[in-house]
Amino acid sequence: MTDTVSNSDRARSALRATDAAAQAAPVADGSVPQRPDPTVGFRRVATAIALPLAIAAQVVTNTVYSVVTTSSGLDDLSGGAEALEFYRTFATEMQVASVASLIGSLLLVPGLLAALRVLRPSRPRLSLWAAVLMIAGYVCYFGVVTTNFLNVALATGGVDAAAALDEVQQMPTAVPVFLLFVIGNIVGTALLGLAVMLSRGAVPWFAGVLILAWPVSHVIGLSVGSEWFEVAGGTLEVIGLAFIAVAALRMSNAEWVRRG
Repeated sequence: MTDTVSNSDRARSALRATDAAAQAAPVADGSVPQRPDPTVGFRRVATAIALPLAIAAQVVTNTVYSVVTTSSGLDDLSGGAEALEFYRTFATEMQVASVASLIGSLLLVPGLLAALRVLRPSRPRLSLWAAVLMIAGYVCYFGVVTTNFLNVALATGGVDAAAALDEVQQMPTAVPVFLLFVIGNIVGTALLGLAVMLSRGAVPWFAGVLILAWPVSHVIGLSVGSEWFEVAGGTLEVIGLAFIAVAALRMSNAEWVRRG
């Protein structure tokens, strides 16, 4: 009995040694194969969830902004003096909205990388342009949003900084940041919606239409002066992005790696 057990242990040890040697053995090109990445599944799931969640956070910001502007008639776009009054009156609300925007901007970066994996086989160039523009735009937006905290501090501290706030909008070095955000926010999102519509079944075509609702509604909202159009368009965009997320979640880890 003891000899049988010993023989069995020796056999298992030999088998493990053979497996280890096979994993370490060089392949045809002379390289040593790597072990499977244990984080692949986590990265696939986390980035897929981050995509719609990122824009959902922006919808929270738009909703808060819509409520306070509708109830007060104030906004932060009509000059420095009114902007200070706006931030003084709604200091808490704007801090909440700003944090939501910052979180959404951060989540969008990995989320768009998931979208690239889903759309790369069908529309590689178009999806790449969309992701690059959107990432660049929302990185700029992250920087713009951080100034809200300073605006709140100036407003609640009673500092007469209206002229300075007006001057910021005219600074030549600030213009490219705002311009890149606009391009990424509008053009980048439109290209992403178009890439989905042309994805040949990788994602349902109508998901692209839902994503396109954001740039259209944003332009309309700016034209008529109502943030509620942005709330509606952003909500539709979240639904459209959710279809991309579902496609990523249904993808196997092997396919996810292959599209990397």
